[in-house]
Order: sequence, then structure tokens, then C-alpha cells
Amino acid sequence: MLAAALALLLAGCGAGEPEAGASPSLEPSQPVTAAPRLPETPGPLTEELEPSPALTPEEILARQPVDDTHDAFLVDTGGKLGTLLVTVELGEREQDLELRETPLYIAIWNPADMSEAIQEMESTIFNVFHRYAELDANFDGYMDFSYMYAMGNQPCYSHLWIWDEDAEQFVEVPEYAEISMPCCDPETGIIDGFARNSGAGDGVTTFHRWEGGELVCVRRIKTWWWEPEDKILTEEELTVFLYGIKVEDRINGELTQVYYKEFPPGEDFFDERAKWENLDYHGED
Repeated sequence: MLAAALALLLAGCGAGEPEAGASPSLEPSQPVTAAPRLPETPGPLTEELEPSPALTPEEILARQPVDDTHDAFLVDTGGKLGTLLVTVELGEREQDLELRETPLYIAIWNPADMSEAIQEMESTIFNVFHRYAELDANFDGYMDFSYMYAMGNQPCYSHLWIWDEDAEQFVEVPEYAEISMPCCDPETGIIDGFARNSGAGDGVTTFHRWEGGELVCVRRIKTWWWEPEDKILTEEELTVFLYGIKVEDRINGELTQVYYKEFPPGEDFFDERAKWENLDYHGED
């Protein structure tokens, strides 16, 4: 009986062992998850970034305020600094000024370095804004700029700043501010202007030229009609308005009268003025 019990015990212990050559079961009690992938070798802690491209002058201009009290424009000087930005700001006008004069603050900027203005100027303006021009007013190959400060029915006047390449600055030309509707002619080197006085076509015609770096008036023609001191009475006691003309030329550094005439009734100054508008004309022999 002891032998039989031992045999049964051995049979029970071998029932759980796999048969020879059989593969064990691969079904786990928990789902299998893939092992995490190791990260690739990291790069440097700080990567070199390409510098941001500089803004063009046109892009910088587009960011400037342009409204009732601000203005901005570009001037291509043609010099070493190239294109510069001009910003304009109106100041506070004093209420008791009859002519409504308003301060004008102008700043010049180099788009290559906008940290601070390279030049600042102050001026005045009356009844007009947002009217500027880029021009070569002194015919030296570098571009200048003007800014209109007064405008009427016909006469209009502008401040002028010319570019000084050596100083790398704009320089104001006060004489230019006295020329109405200035027109610069690079072929003759003359800046002419006309300020109409009335609907009759009378007024002041001027011709300016650069001499020794200064802008000077070389001829001034004044025409008029219906001025109180020129009225006469005919036999019929009708009021007649005389036309007149006066011409001044620059002689020895000063404007000197070289021609004067009052016209009788029925004549006017237009043909005579046209003759003197030719600077080579100096009167009849």
C-alpha cells in the first residue's frame, strides 16, 4: 500500500509539466507594450539663427504715422547715406496768432540705424500740410526737399532744405521761401516764380540763380493795375485804370531799377513783360 500511494503522488506531480519537446504557452496575463524608443542624439542647446533681414526704407516709411498732425516721406539723396526718412510733426499753435502760424518739427532718419534722428529742424507753417517735393534745387546732383508752408488762390510758398554731402546734413535756404510757385530749370540754372496779385494777371515775377553757393534774385518784374495812385479821370470823368511795369536787375549785388513805364488807356503791360522774362533782354537800344 505504501508503494501504491507513492506512485499516485508521483503521477500527480508530473501532470503539470509539459511534454518533452512541447513549447510553453506565449499568452501573457497582461497585454504587451512596446519598449519606448530612445530619443535621437540631441543637438546643441542653442542653435545659430540667421539674422532677420533689415527693413527697407519703404517698409520703414509704411510704419510711420501720417495723419492730421504727422507726415513722412523718403528722400533719395544720391549720396553716401542714400535714401533718408523725413518725419514731420505739427506743434501746438498759439491761439492769439492772427496768421494761424503753427510750429513744424522735422526729423531726418537713416533707415540703416533708426535708434535716433541724425538731424532735427524747426520751422513754421500756416494753412497747408502734407505738401512736399523731392527735387535737385541747386543742380548739384544731390536730391533736396521742399515743404509748402503757405498757399493762396495762386501764390504758394515752400521752405527748402538742400543736401550737403560733405556735412551729411540738410541746409535750409531762406531765400527760396520768398519765391511763389518756384520752378527749377536745370538747363539754365534758373529758379523762376510768379505771385499773381489779381485776376487782371498782374503781380510779381522773379528769377533766382545760385552764386557762390547762395540763392540770389537776378531779376524782378512787378506789374500792376488799378492801384489808387494810378487812377486818372478822362474828360468824360470816367475812371481809367492804368497798367504799369517796373523791372529790377541785380547790379553790384543789389536789385536796381532798369525799366519803368505806365501805360495810357487802351494799352497793357503783357507784351512788355514777356520781353523782360527773357534774361538776355536788357531793353531797346
